[in-house]
Amino acid sequence: MGISRRAGNFILGVIHILLRTAWRQPNNSLNTSHESVIGQIPTTIETALSRFGLDDRTTIYAVCPSCHYTYKPEFLHGSVIPRYPKSCTNKPRPDSDICNTNLLQESDVGEKPIKTYVYHHFFDYLARLLSRKDLEEQMDKACDDFMQSLSQPPPEYVTNIFEADFVRSFEGPKPGTLFVDRGDEGRFLFVVHVDFFANEGMSIRGASTSCGIISCACLNLPSEVRYKPENMYIAGIFGPKEPPLEQLNHYIRPLMDDMVVGWDRGVQFSRTALHASGRLCRTAAAMSCNDLPAARKVSQLGAATSHNYCTVCQCRHKSTLGRVDFTHCDWNPPDNDKLQKLAKAWRDALSNADQDQITSQYGIRWSEFWRLPYWNPSRQLVVDAMHCILEGLCQLHAREALQLTKASAATSPDIVPAFDHSFTKAQERQGLPTKTVKQVNQIHILLVAPAPDAADLVALQEKLMKKNLPALRFVGEDLHVNGRGPSGKSRKVDWAKALVDWVSKAIPTVGFTYACIPFSVNQNQEFQPDLQL
Repeated sequence: MGISRRAGNFILGVIHILLRTAWRQPNNSLNTSHESVIGQIPTTIETALSRFGLDDRTTIYAVCPSCHYTYKPEFLHGSVIPRYPKSCTNKPRPDSDICNTNLLQESDVGEKPIKTYVYHHFFDYLARLLSRKDLEEQMDKACDDFMQSLSQPPPEYVTNIFEADFVRSFEGPKPGTLFVDRGDEGRFLFVVHVDFFANEGMSIRGASTSCGIISCACLNLPSEVRYKPENMYIAGIFGPKEPPLEQLNHYIRPLMDDMVVGWDRGVQFSRTALHASGRLCRTAAAMSCNDLPAARKVSQLGAATSHNYCTVCQCRHKSTLGRVDFTHCDWNPPDNDKLQKLAKAWRDALSNADQDQITSQYGIRWSEFWRLPYWNPSRQLVVDAMHCILEGLCQLHAREALQLTKASAATSPDIVPAFDHSFTKAQERQGLPTKTVKQVNQIHILLVAPAPDAADLVALQEKLMKKNLPALRFVGEDLHVNGRGPSGKSRKVDWAKALVDWVSKAIPTVGFTYACIPFSVNQNQEFQPDLQL
């Protein structure tokens, strides 16, 4: 029904109340059979999922409150009680001491982790997809359609991930064969998302909390059903503070554990919707799609504001940012083997100075994604369309290039002169007040402004009437127009009419000029432009 678990619990509670009310006997008691029926109806959604075996398996990791290192629980033989270390044994940096932060605290049921990270098993999610016949058919059809399309040239416009050049060249675990060449197996591609959000909203000083979420979507599914909530996978949610730099790796590690297994040997499902006897399935993280800051943190590459600002090419240093001179900028993709060696060198460095030098020079740290043998950040690290195109390129074009901002909308546009005229500047004559000098300059602008019809000339006269008489007389005398009326008096209205009359006569002669190319006619009566202008 698309409702939350809380609403589902309410509905189950109402069912209990209705049945008890309907079956209640005069003495307010229920007979044995009715008590048995009500007792079999679950009271919460969690209980219902558990009884049908539909609840996902989860692993609760203990998280270090200081360095975010995650610890998987251990169990004694025959026990269901998880056991964790009492203190953190992680060494965050080569030169630092062991963290040694307390991980556990006392509770009514014994010791429990101070901070936890609940990881939902990836293959349980995949099993849920494969339990639906329509989804399994669509997931297999994507691979089969792709293999049939290989005999045709690649499409000019890519509308599907399976039409992309990366998928068309993405080899599987067996060298020389494409990953989507599935045979009898299931071959499924996934996109990994990592994003952070202020779960408590924004304050004047900024976000006080920042929780992270790791999710996946199956690229084999059509786009119209791929991102429906019931078809997506949530690996886990962590917070309330965003882990700094490489400490994000600790939360990504459980998912990479499953991704490595799904690639190396695959997972044998005992039964799927289309294969009653089971099938072997392999999985791959085809790309990681995030906003720009999260993309750099996931891949542990240099920030977009650093000298190593690009993940697709080898351009380096801020001085080359925005340059299109390819002779001075290396636009070739980076050597992926070199990147992997640098990431491992950072991980195995013996000192903080060695790690900092690698990061400063090459803009790289160790990322859990490097555990995937096929990981290539220059091709598989994607900035999502909303942040890259809509909020990035389109916004830049609208605000900076087209100046479509609130400030520009409130500013009157500059008047483009219809023609040019060499007016005498008011400041060249001594003795004029500052106000008159200012209005003379304004009159000059009004006189050369576009005025294509009579209505504009009437509006021009109204604007001139708002100027003082000395300013109008100064401009009129400079243009040698007669602004004195029949009585010989000098009035504003007469000077304004005289200036408007000057404009109406000036427009046909100097108001409109066109850059015309003369044409000549040859013997074949074909028009040829004369380039000697």
